Amino acid sequence: MRHGRKSRSKRFDGYKRHVLKDLDSGLVRAVGITPGNGPEASVTEAIAADLQKQKVMLEELHIDRAYLNSTLVRERSPDLKIICKAWPVPNGSRFHKSSFTLNWESGLIYCPNQVAMPFTEGKVVRFPSTIFAKCPLRSRCTTSKTGRSVSIHPDEKLLLELRQRQTTAVGRKKLRERVSVEHTLAHIGQLACVLALVISGKVKIYLTCVVWH
Repeated sequence: MRHGRKSRSKRFDGYKRHVLKDLDSGLVRAVGITPGNGPEASVTEAIAADLQKQKVMLEELHIDRAYLNSTLVRERSPDLKIICKAWPVPNGSRFHKSSFTLNWESGLIYCPNQVAMPFTEGKVVRFPSTIFAKCPLRSRCTTSKTGRSVSIHPDEKLLLELRQRQTTAVGRKKLRERVSVEHTLAHIGQLACVLALVISGKVKIYLTCVVWH
């Protein structure tokens, strides 16, 4: 199927072409094609295989959020640094997710009122109504009568790291490193799903996804 949507109001037809480009030499190291309605991250397994054949080692991976669930991220080595803008965690005027504190050593999550509950990555933590009913901060937390729930991502540590990094001047500067490259390749297509890689501190790689018919 060749039809997909960028949003509710923006539709596109065609296939997505992924191009992995060396930023220093201009060499295209790998390409891929996926259906227009397929996720960008689905191409990265083949991209990783191509990089492995070339004996390329990644030290930094600069991506947009469409690639966060890719094999390049999920199966990354402990030494690989992920550079990406974090997903927003809005909750209106009430306590948002970042108002809760995760203690990784104890496996407990603390609410703003310092009530602790055990958590597991990939699961939902529920603060029961019996505790919530007595909480002096409940009006600032949720309007639900069953209590507050907090979803813990399977890679929550990474998302927390990304959120913390973009609050610093150094982190925001790091996120801007790919901006000039995105501008130069903007003419390739209207849909630009960008993945920039810094390899071994020397070779810089850029992956762009465009729709073609």
